[in-house]
Amino acid sequence: MVLESLLDPESARRSPLKITVLSFVFVSLAVFATLFLASRESSFLLVLFVVVPSIPFVLNLFSLEESRFYKPNPPRVVGSRTLAHHLPTIVVLLAYFAGITAGFTFWFLVLPSGDSASLFSLQVTELESVRSVFQGKFVDEPLFFNLAAFELIFTHNLQVLALVVALSLLYGAGAVFVLVWNSSVISVFLGLIAAAALKLDPANGLLSGLGYGVFGILPHGVFELLAYLSTALACGILSQALVRREYSKPAFVQVAYDSVKLLAWAILFLALGALIECTGVPA
Repeated sequence: MVLESLLDPESARRSPLKITVLSFVFVSLAVFATLFLASRESSFLLVLFVVVPSIPFVLNLFSLEESRFYKPNPPRVVGSRTLAHHLPTIVVLLAYFAGITAGFTFWFLVLPSGDSASLFSLQVTELESVRSVFQGKFVDEPLFFNLAAFELIFTHNLQVLALVVALSLLYGAGAVFVLVWNSSVISVFLGLIAAAALKLDPANGLLSGLGYGVFGILPHGVFELLAYLSTALACGILSQALVRREYSKPAFVQVAYDSVKLLAWAILFLALGALIECTGVPA
């Protein structure tokens, strides 16, 4: 099939930018399909139309990664051979996430306000819900490091991580839904900041707003994203090995070992992200 040839995992590992472009196309096609259907559940359909074509690619990517356990391990990265072994696949997943985020942000900004509000209504509601949870909760702790905020954010992110684990183990590529949903929420966040800046400065507001939003979430967001991608990969390759009934083979021990180490790295990444998010700005 044409789609399967375009989404060849080996090709994606050699050229991650290709996946960024293709995932942007996925979002664009999903936008047109959702607008055409004009459903009351447009926000959900939009995410679903991005998830569906992504699942075969992600499953094939996990399958390829699981098969690579029979090859020699590369040199260490940050002192970890496990990270080095899986880094190319994590880069591909990062490229995929970047593409869908760029696509959601682009269409949120360029669509007429009515269409944009319809397609992203659930995401706007989610942002308002998150804002209400955090707003005003920590005004009594004007500290350099806000421990209460750290505990709340870290606990919430661990819950998301647990959902990624469950979906990845049960459905292989089930975590794609969580990734696409989070990408759409981030995109709406960036789009709202850019739209507000554009009203204040029609000439340069769009770029400055996007820059402000990206650099605002990048320091902690990159660690959170790495955590979710590492978790999806860890459980995805373990799920592939279980489906193939390879638990009686010696390589399965290495699969399980790498999965546990990737999960440990994911928790560390989450802690670092929460630490950065709660440090340096008084509550």
